[in-house]
Amino acid sequence: MLHRTGPGKIQVDGSYSAPGTIKALLYNFDVDGDAVKQEHRVFIQNKVVPLLEGDRGHIWMQGSASRSGTNAYNMELSRKRVKNIAAILRAAGIIDRQMQLDAVGAEQDKGHKLEEETDRAVALVVIPVHKESPPPPRKIPPPPPVSTEFKIRLLGSLAGSAGPFQVENCFFQIADKKNNLTSFYVYSSEGVGKGLIKGLSLSATMKGPWNDFRTNSAIRVSQFDGPARFTTAGVGPWTSNHLNMMGLPKGVTTIPAVLDLQTGFTIGIGASTSVGAMILNPREEMIYGGD
Repeated sequence: MLHRTGPGKIQVDGSYSAPGTIKALLYNFDVDGDAVKQEHRVFIQNKVVPLLEGDRGHIWMQGSASRSGTNAYNMELSRKRVKNIAAILRAAGIIDRQMQLDAVGAEQDKGHKLEEETDRAVALVVIPVHKESPPPPRKIPPPPPVSTEFKIRLLGSLAGSAGPFQVENCFFQIADKKNNLTSFYVYSSEGVGKGLIKGLSLSATMKGPWNDFRTNSAIRVSQFDGPARFTTAGVGPWTSNHLNMMGLPKGVTTIPAVLDLQTGFTIGIGASTSVGAMILNPREEMIYGGD
């Protein structure tokens, strides 16, 4: 039964102080209620939306519920709470591909009292996404140039987990060193992983350096899309990342077969392995203008 609990409350984690980044808990939703309170709406409009406008950032959100009620009911209530927050962001012009939605019901509330206001909540983290500014793209006339000499770098990544379930989004740039061409890829996956931030399973890695690699046969820089496996572990300046691109043209492999990538600073602590896909976006090659 719906029970009013008063104003919405916000808890901001001050350790997330990098530009374009925020971590917060929007809590004290009404008992059995999913309506977003005015205090939460003001916080979203004033603090969250400005970090996401213009496709500048990504947001991960996780709805939760208190221990009262059945598991199925609490899971559905958690989903409604996080979906209502997402609806406010959409109304402000934030697009779906910037948002990752999750719900845990009362799974994280063991040991809490039956009605704990911080359990009736939506947790969120916003991180900025690096935007490359290459020279204006132009179509590459046929026949398309091919090469065996490439380099790859991570432009940014966001991984969130609930229990054993892991969602990973990584943004890569691959450059053809011979022909001075480049392509951009989004690696998207769902798999097994673990985030180690207490109370919020999420990690993010910033832009990293170039990593050289070769292929055993010449291909185009736009031919690295397809199935892939990504394994990562990191905290702060230390990361270990391994990328296996399994969707290359028949008979073509990278050298080494599994790339050991150096990346940038990791916000939070995370470890995951997943199978997903490298998606070419936009679906064209561009002139590489250097760093």
